[in-house]
Amino acid sequence: MMVIMGKSLLTKSFRVFFSIFTLPVVALTSQAALAEVCNIKLHNSSSFKIREVKMSHIDKDDWGENLVDRLEDKVVWQGQSVNMQFDRDRDKCLYDMKIINEHNHVEKLHGVNLCENPDFEISDGW
Repeated sequence: MMVIMGKSLLTKSFRVFFSIFTLPVVALTSQAALAEVCNIKLHNSSSFKIREVKMSHIDKDDWGENLVDRLEDKVVWQGQSVNMQFDRDRDKCLYDMKIINEHNHVEKLHGVNLCENPDFEISDGW
């Protein structure tokens, strides 16, 4: 009788354990299916270094991570072109871009269509 009860408790414990660990995996899998890697190319034709580039979907209030931090030099030099990647929401093309130069000057480009043109040139007149 105790063995049957022990087996029953063990089965319940296993179900709870299994549920606790499979639910987050299912949630992470469904979130990952909604995102895809977006490649952008940035050409720095300006006379200043770029320290930060951040992207945000136009429907969101927060900026993503600094894409320049992923680069080896942690800066986009004058005259340099770099490829950058970030995770974007699938089927969403319109993003805002925030660029901060070496003098902490901030510029924002709103409603950039990444599906049509993922190449950007930054010049002194922007």
